[in-house]
Amino acid sequence: MLALLERCVTDLGGTYAMEDTDSMAIVATQRGGLIDCEGGTHRKAGKPTIKALSWAQVAAIAKRFEALNPYDRNAIPGSVLKIEEDNFDPKTRRQRRLWCLAISAKRYTLFLRDRDGEPALLREGVNNAEDRYSEHGLGHLLNPADPESEDRNWIAQAWLSIVRRSPGLPTKPLRFAKRVAVGCTTVSSPAVMKPLKTLNNGKTYDKQVKPFNFILSCHVRKLGHPIGANPERFHLIAPYETDPRKWETMRWIDQYSKDGKRYRISTSALHGSRTMARVKSYGDVLREYEYHPESKYTDVNGAPCRKQTVGLLGRRHIAIDGFVFIGKESNKLEDVEEGGIPSESDVYTTFNDPRRDEWKTKVLPVLKAMPLRKLIEQSRLSRRALQMIRAGRTPSPCNRALLVHIAKTGVEGA
Repeated sequence: MLALLERCVTDLGGTYAMEDTDSMAIVATQRGGLIDCEGGTHRKAGKPTIKALSWAQVAAIAKRFEALNPYDRNAIPGSVLKIEEDNFDPKTRRQRRLWCLAISAKRYTLFLRDRDGEPALLREGVNNAEDRYSEHGLGHLLNPADPESEDRNWIAQAWLSIVRRSPGLPTKPLRFAKRVAVGCTTVSSPAVMKPLKTLNNGKTYDKQVKPFNFILSCHVRKLGHPIGANPERFHLIAPYETDPRKWETMRWIDQYSKDGKRYRISTSALHGSRTMARVKSYGDVLREYEYHPESKYTDVNGAPCRKQTVGLLGRRHIAIDGFVFIGKESNKLEDVEEGGIPSESDVYTTFNDPRRDEWKTKVLPVLKAMPLRKLIEQSRLSRRALQMIRAGRTPSPCNRALLVHIAKTGVEGA
């Protein structure tokens, strides 16, 4: 359905700001025409532009999809494509022009602009029936003012700052920007419970941290890990605390330590020390959020998007390199991307199929085809060792990684 919609839009020369499983934000104005856009294929006054469809053209596209309505027309008439109520003023019911700022597939916001160009987010009870700013990538974080409150107004404040910075409008610092960015998770496995056991010593049962209790989680900034810590196996957690002022003074526990090793945290230190980790503040998280690269698309030159890429993007082409069987826990991979879960290895199990083992199907054939003298020269392994490996002997993890690199380099250079 989405592919059909995309074809209808592109056949008219149009494009879209973003799309999801069952929706598309089509670039359109009341009468249509060219609008400025970096990387656009059209030109106007020497500037790159894209074609905006007219509202009438968008309505006609929706009308075409009426033929695909599978329901009883007496019960559910009309098209399977609905022009959202956001497009209409809730008081006058007249169609209005909306603006969109999209960072990536699920990170976007819709807003209005007044005559002076001042933006206003679509907010429930203010200028729209619902809030229209994405929480994807921020939903795992607690309210920095009141952790027990479900009020997400802080996210709206963050989005408004992002929207204002886009055209260069002045912004005020967010009041919570320097506070420790803290998320909430549950004690959902023995691996999480184990380092917390030291906290329960000497406490009555009602005061102990128990399975499925809430705990706090914070995220270490790049190069902020304590000296000697493994960045791949380090994540800070702490008992649930409702007072944000105490977060930076608490002792936090490394989830992966066997003895529940504790660390101090700081949002202002330049780097970590032996007893302290430099963690992300809400300001740090929001800066990363604002400049998140859309890895599924390319820039105007066909290169993968970077943090500063703006304008009209192109879809990247992918090729299947192989198959890996993983467990159902993979549905939590989005939590890893958002930062709610520290590592991919914590959310799924890989099931190896010998028939599709990359070492046997890809690497070993390349190694066998390479001249033995060249392989000895590049790997610095003995002739006998390489002969045994090529005959089927499993190498050590270190040698295997080395030979995989040599094989891939040889294929790419061929």
